[in-house]
Amino acid sequence: MANNICNPLLYSFSRKAVALRLVRFYGRWMHRKPSKILLPIESDSSVNLKRENVINLDFKVSKKSDSEATNSDNLKTLENVSLSTKNKFKEVRDKKETLMKKRLFYLSQKKVFDDNNEIIYDKVKDKDTKISSLLVKLKSKKERKRLNQILVEGWRLIVDGLEAKCNLRYILFSQVEDLNNLRPFLPQTGVQIFKIPYREMELFSDVETCPGILGVFEMPTPENVKRLSKPLPLQFLCDNIRVPGNLGAILRAAVGVGCEKVLLSKGCVDMWDSKVIRSAAGAHFRLPVYPSIDWEEIPQHLPKNTSLFIADSNTNLSENDSAEYKSEDVGSSLPILPYYGVDFASLKHVTLIIGGETEGISEMSYRLGTTKNGLRLNIPLQRGVDSLNTGMAAAVIAFEIRKQLIQAATKAKLNRHEINE
Repeated sequence: MANNICNPLLYSFSRKAVALRLVRFYGRWMHRKPSKILLPIESDSSVNLKRENVINLDFKVSKKSDSEATNSDNLKTLENVSLSTKNKFKEVRDKKETLMKKRLFYLSQKKVFDDNNEIIYDKVKDKDTKISSLLVKLKSKKERKRLNQILVEGWRLIVDGLEAKCNLRYILFSQVEDLNNLRPFLPQTGVQIFKIPYREMELFSDVETCPGILGVFEMPTPENVKRLSKPLPLQFLCDNIRVPGNLGAILRAAVGVGCEKVLLSKGCVDMWDSKVIRSAAGAHFRLPVYPSIDWEEIPQHLPKNTSLFIADSNTNLSENDSAEYKSEDVGSSLPILPYYGVDFASLKHVTLIIGGETEGISEMSYRLGTTKNGLRLNIPLQRGVDSLNTGMAAAVIAFEIRKQLIQAATKAKLNRHEINE
């Protein structure tokens, strides 16, 4: 009971003791110093009293208010910085989204150049198999024919195709410098351009050193080939040319001499084989080539006034010789002359049959020569040399024909000039 009474008394005395200790210091700050003594005769209006500054002596409250003010200022500063940063990020994001929308629009429209005249291209992702599957398909003759597309390597062949007004579908490159080489020749629309790693491009290249840029064209038809000059009345008929390099050399010689067209019989190598394209050096885009023609259809491709010649390295065949092969039995009835012993200028049109190095001239070629009253041509060689390369032999005979035709045309022009004078 006594404890219950004493405890409240002790608590009240302790509180009074604390209050007394605080009161001891009141005199220090409660003392007021007069700023001016006013006399009864002075007017109140002229008195300029110093205004008293009210000081908050509560340390805790003062500290709290200062920190709150500082925090408030910091928060405002952070809010301003955050707002400006957000605005900047928003501007960058909006700009990026606008550029992406434009880029996607350009890509969907197959545009080649943007508003700044920069080439638009898309990077192929690692897991994207669209391009790799296309390149695999273009290695197959069957798939090339089904897709009606061809693959060329190197920017020079791409330029040849563009100059011939062929439709370019895709460009695959690894270095921007290679792409810039095509800038003057690229169309405004219709081409999709992809950037792929060089190591991946090497997997699909057929050359020892990959050129770093590939082009996919629509397969040009003979009717769509754009000629740069008037052709000569001369055409080649390739008989069973199976070596890609030889066919490419023949096509290159045909373009160089100015042939009208080239016919490929069944059994010849595919003209769109990568080795043929590379060795032909762009001849496919400048010359009408008719592939895989049956021998029954070949007479339909020959003009009625054409004179037929067969490039034959076998000079031992004659009418009195009994040949071992059936084709030679048919060909023995055809006379043979050196290539320079024929007056080609007097002929209206010339068809030259060129055989392969492996099989030689086929029986069907000899039969066609017999029905057309054709001749066999040979190139005299040094003793010990059997024959020339097929492409080289075709070039030698073709340029002899060209020489005679040009000489005859020049002579006729001079005669007309003399008559007019």
